Amino acid sequence: MTFKVSQLSLCLFLFALGCSSKADNQEASYSREIGEPVEGIRIAWDFSSMRKLAPQDGRFAQWAGYPRVRKLTDGTLMAVYDIDGNGEMVQSKDSGKTWSSPFTTFKRHNYINTKGELTEVNIANSELCQLKNGDLVMACNYRPAKDEIAPFAIAIRRSSDMGQTWSDDLVIFKAQPRFADGCWEPSFLQLPDSELQVYFANEAPFTASSEQNISMLSSLDNGKTWTKELKTVSFRADRRDGMPVALIVDNEILVAVEDNNINQFKPYIVHSTLTDNWNSPVLANSSCREYALKTPLPDAVYAGAPYLMRAPSGEVILSYQTTAGRSSNWELSTMEVAVGDKKGRNFEKLTRPFDVPLTRESKWNSISLWDNQTIVAAATTNFLSSNCEVWIITGHIIPELKIASAEIAVDGNISEAEWGANFPIFIGHKNSTNLTAAIRHYGQNLYICMMVNDKNCSSDLIDPMKTDGVNVYIDAGNLNLLAPDKGIFKIGCNYKGETKFWEGANGHWKEQKINNVISKTKSDSNGYQIELSIPLSDIKIQSKSDFRINFGLVEYSSTLNWYEENITNSDAISSNTWLHVAFQ
Repeated sequence: MTFKVSQLSLCLFLFALGCSSKADNQEASYSREIGEPVEGIRIAWDFSSMRKLAPQDGRFAQWAGYPRVRKLTDGTLMAVYDIDGNGEMVQSKDSGKTWSSPFTTFKRHNYINTKGELTEVNIANSELCQLKNGDLVMACNYRPAKDEIAPFAIAIRRSSDMGQTWSDDLVIFKAQPRFADGCWEPSFLQLPDSELQVYFANEAPFTASSEQNISMLSSLDNGKTWTKELKTVSFRADRRDGMPVALIVDNEILVAVEDNNINQFKPYIVHSTLTDNWNSPVLANSSCREYALKTPLPDAVYAGAPYLMRAPSGEVILSYQTTAGRSSNWELSTMEVAVGDKKGRNFEKLTRPFDVPLTRESKWNSISLWDNQTIVAAATTNFLSSNCEVWIITGHIIPELKIASAEIAVDGNISEAEWGANFPIFIGHKNSTNLTAAIRHYGQNLYICMMVNDKNCSSDLIDPMKTDGVNVYIDAGNLNLLAPDKGIFKIGCNYKGETKFWEGANGHWKEQKINNVISKTKSDSNGYQIELSIPLSDIKIQSKSDFRINFGLVEYSSTLNWYEENITNSDAISSNTWLHVAFQ
């Protein structure tokens, strides 16, 4: 998420003293422009949800990372990761509030070959999957410390009792005994007919070159035995398809790979039908290989290590690590997440779950479903320490809104009995101050409730018009404009209950009389609540037609000055970026 504080956004501040005299020039030269509407779900990351999973407090580790988090059928959250050459697991029984002590999954071990030569074999690339029958399988990559002694390999373990006990390591694939010709990054997929597949990056066939393909092995008995014959999923000659993660979308298998077609790696999607099931590999110019991002990145920008998941509403979500907007050093990449369509194409609406300084990193990440409204991003990051650690953050899935009819008493008291339990709007990526909101309609009025967690509500002692509050932006006619104009409205209400009302005019905001807008607030030590009643006629919504809405959470302090955080992927200026709303 990007936060902009500029001269223009200062003009948009909740209780600004008014825009500069530039408004006159804007009015003379203003040309009303329509933008491409931002549609579909969005992901709003919750700063307050961040947790460090490894190393746990009081324990030192040189490196911990490559995390994968799964929610099991009994509600248990299980996370696996690598730490100082071993694989580990932690569990949570209380929706991630607390986590168990770590359990070693795969152990670093010694290997002696037939010549009596010894090397230590490290564990990397931990992966976890729950099967249709409830069994758990996990995989890892064996990485020998010395070349020409032990093979690089893919190993798995199984559990039939929800992780209480595990089978011994089963090596299902061996590559060459050297780093240049190894195998890497296993990931699981189970098909509708229960065939279990393991995808991995494979250099073993290319001992005379630096090429790499994506290979796949399968099991027809829930991982007890595995095919010996590899299937080649994808291959680009003279290049290195890598880091596969597979997902079923309708009748297709999608695999996200990093592909260094030109210069740096970029995320691509290769695909096969379920019936074809990789009968032939996806080569360089195949129609089954597609660039993932809707807006291509420059060739010099790195974007590798992709991961895939699917939202309950059907959209496919992609994560990767990237240098975009950072240095050219891929080691200092950060995690980025993009939302695709329901076919797993056209990924856009980019966000960055963790605020990572340019001198730090967030890599080897993953995303997965936490519950029906929430995803979790897991990262290997040193953003708050000198060594890499495992951190997670949850993201709220914000849908396009369909507002229900309900009679609301506008009194500042927001209750579940009146508003229900679902508050689909969330803002709170920048710090622990956050907002949840909901919308209703009844008769000829629009009702909005907003609950703000803010333990330090404040205002400027000299200028009382600068204060914590919320801006509500409404594009009454679904006009999708690039700048505010007639039919675009802003309503500002602070925690003290003071309210103002603006309508767009030639690219800027013009204050209007409040007329019949009613606002009620209630504050306590944890923050404040706001209820608004807005006559549809005041914001020119006719026949309860579709419109767009945006919220701006305004946080003020004497040290930070102020900022306004909008709904994710929204810009306070451009209504085409705001959330689509329809009446039920």
